[in-house]
Amino acid sequence: MMLKAASNEKALEPVLGRALPALGFLLLMLAGVLLACGSGGGESPTAPGALDAAAVEERSFGLINRARAQEGLEALSFDEDLSRLARDHSRAMRDQGFFGHEAPNGAGLRSRLRASGIVFSAAGENLALVSHESDPAGIAHAQLLASPEHRDVMLDSRFVQVGVGVVRAGDAFWITQVFLKP
Repeated sequence: MMLKAASNEKALEPVLGRALPALGFLLLMLAGVLLACGSGGGESPTAPGALDAAAVEERSFGLINRARAQEGLEALSFDEDLSRLARDHSRAMRDQGFFGHEAPNGAGLRSRLRASGIVFSAAGENLALVSHESDPAGIAHAQLLASPEHRDVMLDSRFVQVGVGVVRAGDAFWITQVFLKP
Protein backbone atom coordinates (compact mmCIF):
# COMPACT_ATOMS: atom_id res chain seq x y z
CA MET A 1 0.00 0.00 0.00
CA MET A 2 1.16 3.53 -0.71
CA LEU A 3 0.23 6.67 1.21
CA LYS A 4 0.73 10.40 0.75
CA ALA A 5 -0.33 13.47 2.73
CA ALA A 6 -0.32 17.16 1.84
CA SER A 7 -1.61 20.40 3.25
CA ASN A 8 -1.49 23.99 2.15
CA GLU A 9 -1.10 25.20 5.71
CA LYS A 10 2.10 26.97 6.70
CA ALA A 11 2.13 25.20 10.07
CA LEU A 12 2.44 21.85 8.31
CA GLU A 13 4.76 22.98 5.51
CA PRO A 14 8.05 22.31 7.36
CA VAL A 15 7.08 18.71 8.05
CA LEU A 16 5.33 18.02 4.77
CA GLY A 17 7.84 19.93 2.67
CA ARG A 18 10.53 17.46 3.74
CA ALA A 19 8.18 14.49 3.51
CA LEU A 20 6.93 15.20 -0.02
CA PRO A 21 9.83 15.83 -2.40
CA ALA A 22 9.47 15.08 -6.11
CA LEU A 23 8.56 11.42 -5.67
CA GLY A 24 6.67 12.10 -2.45
CA PHE A 25 6.32 10.16 0.72
CA LEU A 26 5.73 6.45 0.06
CA LEU A 27 4.91 3.90 2.69
CA LEU A 28 4.64 0.20 1.91
CA MET A 29 3.35 -2.20 4.56
CA LEU A 30 2.82 -5.95 4.63
CA ALA A 31 -0.81 -7.04 4.44
CA GLY A 32 -0.49 -9.14 7.58
CA VAL A 33 0.65 -6.14 9.62
CA LEU A 34 -2.14 -4.05 8.16
CA LEU A 35 -4.79 -6.62 8.95
CA ALA A 36 -3.44 -6.97 12.49
CA CYS A 37 -4.08 -3.25 13.02
CA GLY A 38 -7.77 -3.84 12.31
CA SER A 39 -10.27 -1.23 11.32
CA GLY A 40 -12.37 -1.30 14.48
CA GLY A 41 -16.10 -1.07 14.69
CA GLY A 42 -16.68 -4.77 14.27
CA GLU A 43 -17.70 -4.35 10.64
CA SER A 44 -16.95 -7.45 8.66
CA PRO A 45 -14.78 -7.06 5.58
CA THR A 46 -16.06 -8.05 2.18
CA ALA A 47 -14.35 -9.85 -0.68
CA PRO A 48 -12.63 -7.22 -2.86
CA GLY A 49 -14.63 -8.24 -5.94
CA ALA A 50 -17.90 -7.49 -4.11
CA LEU A 51 -16.94 -3.94 -3.11
CA ASP A 52 -17.83 -0.90 -5.13
CA ALA A 53 -16.05 2.43 -4.90
CA ALA A 54 -19.05 4.17 -3.31
CA ALA A 55 -19.05 1.68 -0.41
CA VAL A 56 -15.33 2.32 0.17
CA GLU A 57 -15.96 6.09 0.12
CA GLU A 58 -18.76 5.78 2.66
CA ARG A 59 -16.71 3.57 4.98
CA SER A 60 -13.70 5.89 4.73
CA PHE A 61 -15.85 8.90 5.65
CA GLY A 62 -17.23 7.07 8.70
CA LEU A 63 -13.76 6.01 9.83
CA ILE A 64 -12.45 9.57 9.54
CA ASN A 65 -15.20 10.90 11.80
CA ARG A 66 -14.80 8.02 14.25
CA ALA A 67 -11.09 8.84 14.59
CA ARG A 68 -11.88 12.52 15.10
CA ALA A 69 -14.51 11.70 17.76
CA GLN A 70 -11.96 9.56 19.61
CA GLU A 71 -9.72 12.63 19.77
CA GLY A 72 -12.55 14.89 20.96
CA LEU A 73 -12.78 16.69 17.61
CA GLU A 74 -15.90 17.76 15.76
CA ALA A 75 -17.16 15.52 13.00
CA LEU A 76 -16.50 16.70 9.47
CA SER A 77 -19.41 17.28 7.14
CA PHE A 78 -19.45 15.34 3.90
CA ASP A 79 -19.11 17.55 0.84
CA GLU A 80 -20.09 16.14 -2.56
CA ASP A 81 -18.09 18.79 -4.47
CA LEU A 82 -14.94 17.79 -2.57
CA SER A 83 -15.75 14.12 -3.19
CA ARG A 84 -16.10 14.78 -6.91
CA LEU A 85 -12.73 16.59 -6.88
CA ALA A 86 -11.17 13.71 -4.91
CA ARG A 87 -12.71 11.11 -7.24
CA ASP A 88 -11.37 12.96 -10.28
CA HIS A 89 -7.87 12.93 -8.76
CA SER A 90 -8.10 9.22 -7.91
CA ARG A 91 -9.24 8.54 -11.50
CA ALA A 92 -6.38 10.64 -12.92
CA MET A 93 -3.84 8.71 -10.82
CA ARG A 94 -5.25 5.39 -12.01
CA ASP A 95 -5.63 6.33 -15.65
CA GLN A 96 -2.39 8.32 -16.03
CA GLY A 97 -0.24 5.92 -14.03
CA PHE A 98 1.03 8.19 -11.26
CA PHE A 99 0.60 8.32 -7.50
CA GLY A 100 0.97 11.75 -5.94
CA HIS A 101 -0.59 15.03 -4.99
CA GLU A 102 0.65 16.67 -8.15
CA ALA A 103 -0.61 15.44 -11.52
CA PRO A 104 1.79 15.12 -14.45
CA ASN A 105 0.46 18.48 -15.70
CA GLY A 106 1.64 20.09 -12.45
CA ALA A 107 -1.82 20.58 -10.93
CA GLY A 108 -1.68 20.20 -7.15
CA LEU A 109 -4.47 20.35 -4.58
CA ARG A 110 -4.64 24.16 -4.46
CA SER A 111 -4.88 24.51 -8.22
CA ARG A 112 -7.48 21.71 -8.46
CA LEU A 113 -9.60 23.41 -5.78
CA ARG A 114 -9.37 26.80 -7.47
CA ALA A 115 -10.13 25.34 -10.92
CA SER A 116 -13.27 23.77 -9.42
CA GLY A 117 -14.34 27.11 -7.94
CA ILE A 118 -14.00 25.85 -4.36
CA VAL A 119 -13.12 28.64 -1.93
CA PHE A 120 -10.88 27.63 0.97
CA SER A 121 -8.71 29.07 3.71
CA ALA A 122 -7.13 25.72 4.60
CA ALA A 123 -6.96 22.41 2.74
CA GLY A 124 -5.24 19.09 3.07
CA GLU A 125 -5.17 15.80 1.21
CA ASN A 126 -4.38 12.17 2.00
CA LEU A 127 -3.84 9.51 -0.65
CA ALA A 128 -3.77 5.74 -0.45
CA LEU A 129 -3.50 2.89 -2.93
CA VAL A 130 -4.70 -0.46 -1.61
CA SER A 131 -4.93 -3.69 -3.54
CA HIS A 132 -5.98 -7.29 -2.89
CA GLU A 133 -7.54 -6.47 0.50
CA SER A 134 -11.03 -7.28 1.74
CA ASP A 135 -11.37 -3.92 3.57
CA PRO A 136 -9.52 -1.27 1.56
CA ALA A 137 -11.00 1.65 3.53
CA GLY A 138 -10.08 0.05 6.86
CA ILE A 139 -6.55 -0.82 5.71
CA ALA A 140 -5.95 2.67 4.31
CA HIS A 141 -7.40 4.29 7.43
CA ALA A 142 -5.22 2.29 9.83
CA GLN A 143 -2.09 3.17 7.91
CA LEU A 144 -3.00 6.83 7.48
CA LEU A 145 -3.46 7.10 11.24
CA ALA A 146 -0.16 5.32 11.84
CA SER A 147 1.70 7.95 9.80
CA PRO A 148 2.23 11.25 11.68
CA GLU A 149 1.85 13.42 8.55
CA HIS A 150 -1.39 11.74 7.48
CA ARG A 151 -2.75 11.71 11.01
CA ASP A 152 -2.05 15.45 11.31
CA VAL A 153 -4.06 16.14 8.18
CA MET A 154 -6.97 13.88 9.17
CA LEU A 155 -7.16 15.23 12.73
CA ASP A 156 -6.55 18.90 11.98
CA SER A 157 -9.13 20.78 14.08
CA ARG A 158 -9.37 23.58 11.51
CA PHE A 159 -11.00 21.35 8.90
CA VAL A 160 -14.80 21.21 8.85
CA GLN A 161 -15.51 19.42 5.55
CA VAL A 162 -14.22 16.33 3.82
CA GLY A 163 -14.68 14.66 0.48
CA VAL A 164 -13.58 11.11 -0.28
CA GLY A 165 -13.09 9.89 -3.83
CA VAL A 166 -12.37 6.28 -4.70
CA VAL A 167 -11.87 4.56 -8.03
CA ARG A 168 -10.92 0.97 -8.64
CA ALA A 169 -9.39 -1.26 -11.26
CA GLY A 170 -9.70 -4.95 -10.50
CA ASP A 171 -8.84 -5.38 -6.83
CA ALA A 172 -6.94 -2.07 -6.57
CA PHE A 173 -8.50 1.03 -4.98
CA TRP A 174 -7.16 4.58 -5.34
CA ILE A 175 -8.38 6.62 -2.36
CA THR A 176 -8.19 10.42 -2.14
CA GLN A 177 -9.39 12.33 0.94
CA VAL A 178 -9.70 16.12 0.65
CA PHE A 179 -10.09 18.13 3.88
CA LEU A 180 -11.23 21.73 3.84
CA LYS A 181 -11.91 24.84 5.84
CA PRO A 182 -13.84 27.32 3.66
